[in-house]
Amino acid sequence: MWSYGRLLALTIALLSSHAQAGLLDFFCMQSEGNCEEAGGGEKSLPAKQSEIPPILAPAPCVDVKGSASMEDVDEAFARKMAIRDALKMASLKNNVKIRTDQRVDDYQLTLDSTRFTSHSKIKNYTLVKEGIESSEDMYGQTKEGALNYEVVLNVCLTEESGLCTGLEGNQYQTRLAIAPIVMPLASQARDISNLLSGYQLALERKIKHKGYRNFTLLLDPIDLQPNHIVTPNLNPKQLTDIRNKTGAQFLLLTVIRSASAHSDTGMLNTAKRFYNVNVNPEQRYIELDWYLVDLMSQTMIHQARGEADVEGDVLVGRDRPFGSGSFFATKTGKAFDGLLNQQAKNVLDALHCKPFESQVIDIQNGEYIIYLHEAAGAKVGDDLAVYHTAGRPIRFGGSVLGQDQVPGAFLKIKRILPKFAITELTAKKGVVQVGDIVKTW
Repeated sequence: MWSYGRLLALTIALLSSHAQAGLLDFFCMQSEGNCEEAGGGEKSLPAKQSEIPPILAPAPCVDVKGSASMEDVDEAFARKMAIRDALKMASLKNNVKIRTDQRVDDYQLTLDSTRFTSHSKIKNYTLVKEGIESSEDMYGQTKEGALNYEVVLNVCLTEESGLCTGLEGNQYQTRLAIAPIVMPLASQARDISNLLSGYQLALERKIKHKGYRNFTLLLDPIDLQPNHIVTPNLNPKQLTDIRNKTGAQFLLLTVIRSASAHSDTGMLNTAKRFYNVNVNPEQRYIELDWYLVDLMSQTMIHQARGEADVEGDVLVGRDRPFGSGSFFATKTGKAFDGLLNQQAKNVLDALHCKPFESQVIDIQNGEYIIYLHEAAGAKVGDDLAVYHTAGRPIRFGGSVLGQDQVPGAFLKIKRILPKFAITELTAKKGVVQVGDIVKTW
């Protein structure tokens, strides 16, 4: 007969063996990190990450208070500035980097500064409370000076990719003008027909395919002087003319620096040249530079380079024009297609989250006309901020560096036409004039 104690010990041993086997599913006891099946030599495959859906944390929402002085402004303008102040305060509630700078001289603190940089993204907000602050302080005494307009917002922040940091309105697609392509050494591409105009059209298709809609093409050809280095022309008059002609905020310039085809100096090619036998090029080097110019500030804000080496049958032939299916089937065509994809992605990445900026171009019957294309993604009811220039233009070294800008009014979009928007004034601090800068806020 089995005693009760022996039966209990046997039961515990069996349970322990099963528990040990279960734990081995979570721990691998070998240096390679891959688990082997107990009965064979085959390695078990690691579980696919996609089988377990990621758990996304909800966007953090915070209550923040904002205020703005009502001195020399109407209530509507102070309200807008208070909302703006609250949104800025909310951005400091999440994903903030703090940088401190301290210096001690002779055992005394001579420098103590702290800088806060926010990388949070505002997804949406709700106005919880608003109004003019009490005219009496906590002791029942009447406050001196202008009162503040105060708001309380519930702001939801997010870390979703693709959203822009900062305040609302950055979802607008800024207008892009694609300039004609230039090539200083055009003789290097004698075997490619329709290269310059074909590249511009192909670049347009790539940008459109990636979801960008607010762009236009400049079709005027650009003549180059031989033996001159090609650099972006930042002449203010020319950039202003392009801005007035297209309504674009940014200009894309592209230069094909090289498309040279050549052959190596092998013994076979040397012999062919000795007997005057034609030697076809078997290598080609392609190099492009592109630049983004801000037409509002008339400065270059981005530049990049793309290059490709092609080997084999590098000559295309005039019967395969650039942009055709037969052209992109060649080795040179495939290299150009890769460079087009690289350029389109690089340019759109550079434009991503660039804030919209335009101008008041006319005032009619109390309505303000804004240079704003419908392809930007603006909607009726959107708010825009008007900035007045303050002081004299800043000059240095014979050039104008710019001019200070301060918010002076707020506009709301009433109607959107294909090439401009009609807005109405909702709040102001000063007089809105033609030429004032309009931005999202």
